[in-house]
Amino acid sequence: MTTTLRSPATAPGARPLLGHALEMKRRPGDLLLSLQRTGEPVCALRLGRRRVYVVNDPGLIRRVQREPDVFARGGPVTERFRRMFGNGLGTSEGEFHRRQRALIQPAFHHTGIVRHAAGMSALAAAAAASWHDGQRLAVEREMDDLALANVTQAIFAADTPLDRRLFMAATTVVLGGLFRRVTGGTGPAARLPTPAEHRYRRAEKHLRRTIERVIADYRADGADRGDLLSMMMLARDDDGTPAMTDRQLHDEVMTFFIGGSNTVSNTLAWTFHEVSVHPGVEERLHAEVDAVLDGRPAGYDDVRALAYTRRVLTETLRVRTQGLFLSKVTARDAELGGYLIPAGSPVLYSFHALNHNPDIHPDPESFLPDRWLPARVRDLPRGAFMPFGVGPHACIGDQFAWTEMIITLATIAARWRLAAVPGHTPRPRPAITMPVDSLPMIAHRRSAR
Repeated sequence: MTTTLRSPATAPGARPLLGHALEMKRRPGDLLLSLQRTGEPVCALRLGRRRVYVVNDPGLIRRVQREPDVFARGGPVTERFRRMFGNGLGTSEGEFHRRQRALIQPAFHHTGIVRHAAGMSALAAAAAASWHDGQRLAVEREMDDLALANVTQAIFAADTPLDRRLFMAATTVVLGGLFRRVTGGTGPAARLPTPAEHRYRRAEKHLRRTIERVIADYRADGADRGDLLSMMMLARDDDGTPAMTDRQLHDEVMTFFIGGSNTVSNTLAWTFHEVSVHPGVEERLHAEVDAVLDGRPAGYDDVRALAYTRRVLTETLRVRTQGLFLSKVTARDAELGGYLIPAGSPVLYSFHALNHNPDIHPDPESFLPDRWLPARVRDLPRGAFMPFGVGPHACIGDQFAWTEMIITLATIAARWRLAAVPGHTPRPRPAITMPVDSLPMIAHRRSAR
């Protein structure tokens, strides 16, 4: 018996000619959340004359991520990333992606993360030691610097000849200009020689040239320095030839710098804000780090014991979701939830909408770390929470990121209470992820136990 697939219904509210384009531009989060509440597992938006399919059901969103041969990376944003940063793990597809992931995965096994954890702890402790009581901190910048320093020391060995201050400053400029370049127009206006454009080009040039020079130095030396770049460079194919060209090494290094710092720094900054405005959460966080750490920096062996610290970070990842939506393109006609999605169609899904859907997460606007107690998590539908994605394209460094965030938050919270500046309300800044626009906080030294 043959089942006839039907086309998903068009969401209500389409305007003449524009369809849903205006709402998608003005308030995409609200629009995508409203689609979650329709009860339709898949529906369609009309953006001008183009039909875009939105997946609302968590199980189907999980399936879209797990079937890259059907739901492929694509669309204008992905193509711009490829043009800008090459064919690293963040943009590659198919057999090539699987090969690259297999080559890089060992760096993120347990032993690799344990090795990097000592560096994470040292960086967090150094940052905490550099502050003074009553100091006004730009917390978003402090977390940017910390996350970027962690990525840098994971990719490059400590003795790599590198002006780390200048390199990290250039990376910060590139990260800051990324959203405008990836999502903006492509016409003459996009190439106007503005000061911001000049800064971006200089920074990107410095970044590329530095990476190319370091790769050349590593090739000439041939030694294993115990870092990610060495591991990738020393990988060999079955015939003994290098598994990655210099160009591919460059693309992978760029990918890790671009993708490996934003989510961590954004999440940590938002976490310090949420802790400061929820006194009960702050009290429990401080009680846990005092009991586990007794004033010392956190290390890898402490991560498991810092259960409430992890729940605080998990709740931040839900409330302050990194990005409004992701997209795929159907490689062929596809069935999804009993609907037909034609080949070449854009398919959107929104972790933001899932994370704020009251039918999935009751009282979604409240910051409640204990919603992540194991007994409560078991009641969630599968696919209800996927902060690092699932499937072949899931974040390869998710455990690295969790370890870094827990160690950093606990180490700082053991020594400092960061208080919100009265009258300041931080807001998400338009970007591919959702960084805080500005987060000034006052550092208050906690008394020794």
